[in-house]
This record gives sequence, structure tokens and C-alpha cells, in this order.
Amino acid sequence: MMNDYMFRAVLQRSPAALRGLLSALLHIPKSEIISCEICNPIILGDALDEKTCILDILVLLNKNRQINLEMQVGPIENWTDRSLYYLCKMFTDLKEGMDYTQTKPSIHIGILSKSPVPEDAAFYNEYALKNRKTGYEFTGKFSLHVLDLSYISKVTDDVKNTSLYHWACLFKATTWKEMLAMAEQSESIRKAVVTLRQLTNDEKIKLQCEARERYRMDWQSSMRTSFEKGKKEGLTEAAVDTQKLILLTQTLMAANRMDDLDRALKNVSYREQLIHELHIAPDDSISQ
Repeated sequence: MMNDYMFRAVLQRSPAALRGLLSALLHIPKSEIISCEICNPIILGDALDEKTCILDILVLLNKNRQINLEMQVGPIENWTDRSLYYLCKMFTDLKEGMDYTQTKPSIHIGILSKSPVPEDAAFYNEYALKNRKTGYEFTGKFSLHVLDLSYISKVTDDVKNTSLYHWACLFKATTWKEMLAMAEQSESIRKAVVTLRQLTNDEKIKLQCEARERYRMDWQSSMRTSFEKGKKEGLTEAAVDTQKLILLTQTLMAANRMDDLDRALKNVSYREQLIHELHIAPDDSISQ
């Protein structure tokens, strides 16, 4: 379930699982979820392209609340800025002729392998716009939630009795025995496990999951190689190239240009072309 493609596939295929997860993440009874529409469905099994390589799930809840669900187990160094960018983009998606008061409450939920803010790590954090002095909430229409899967072993007993904890355990499970144990906790988790089992027998789905895992590993390997090269050569041209690559990666991810990123990581000349076109420049202190 921590493969972002399988995460997307299970929740898209099983409305009951999606409702159960949202109920746990938003602390609302499932009976209050009247409708739950995925606004960016993909054709499961088809090869990913530029439009579908971002596997966040955009949900319209009860026709009046926007939820962006993200499973992120890769690098999280730029997660706070990137998630805020996606949240703002979702919140400001007003159609022509609409008034500002018609903006829908928007929540970006990141299910992460570890907290992007170690100094504020917790099992589940909810961030909102509030007055720093009084704690007064400026608006309830705008928030970021973070489920830190690395925090599971640290939760208190009262948290272990919650449905969100059971979902987190399902995400971390690596064997069918562990998953089946979680399936006994709720009907929605059982639906997720059954759907997961069905999808793992689908060859097309398996290929896409493997492709996503391979892409993540290739990206990490490329970044690690560039970093090690920069370390060996010191503050030289290699260090500058490494920073350019990092800046280019962040820029392309923020712009949802994943195909360009994939090509740039494999093709040096295309990478240099993008760096020039996007005016990617390293910090002066590094270049000197």
C-alpha cells in the first residue's frame, strides 16, 4: 500500500475503502460521508504519462470539500513547499464568474514515511491558519495534515484504539498475515485488503507498481551519485552541477513536469537545455 500507484489503485477501485480512510483522517463518522467523488481518476493498468504520473488523489467530499490525498515514501526535503503549492492551487481553482466566497474548504493530506518537520514530529499533525498569539483560527477552509508512518511505534495506547492507527498499520504491513489482522479491525479496511489482493493478481497493475518503484529508486540513485561526486571533488564544478540538478528537480516537480524530469535525469544534454531555459542558477556562495 506504500507504493503510490497501488495506493491510488486500491482507493480508486474501492469506494468503501476510500470512505473509511477519509473518515479516519478527517475524524468524521462514515455516515456523514454522503458522496465521495474522485475528480482525477486514471485508467488503472495503463502506462503513466505526463497527466497521470502525479498520483495524488483529488476527492470532492459531499460536493463541498476538496481533499488531496498523497502517499509519499520518497524524498521529502521539499514536501512542505510542494504540498503548500498544491493546496493553494486546489483552493484557488475558481471557475469563471465565481465569487471568492464560493471557494471550497481544501485539505492536503500527506501520508509520509517520516515527518517533513522532525522538530514537530507526531503521529498525526493538522496545520491551519491561526493567530499566533490567541490561537484563533483565521479560516477553516485551508489546512495541511501529515500522517507520519514512522511514528507508529511511539503512539500511546489511546491512539492504538483509533481507526487511523489501524489504517497506518495497514500501510506499513509487509505480509498478508499482517494485512489480514488489520482487516479484522473494520469493514472498510477489509475492503481495502480484498481489493489489494485482487489488484496484485492483475499483471498490468503489477507492472505499473514496479515501474513506479523503479522510477523512485533511479531518482534516488541519481541524486546520491551526484551528491557523492560533489563531496569527492569539493566546492568545484561538480558541487555546482549537483545544486543545479536539485534546483531543476524541485522546479519540475512543482510544475508537475514529471516526464521532463525523468528525461532530464537520463539525458545530460536535455538537462542542460532545461537548466538554461528555466534560468536555474546555483547559490553564489557555492559557485564561488
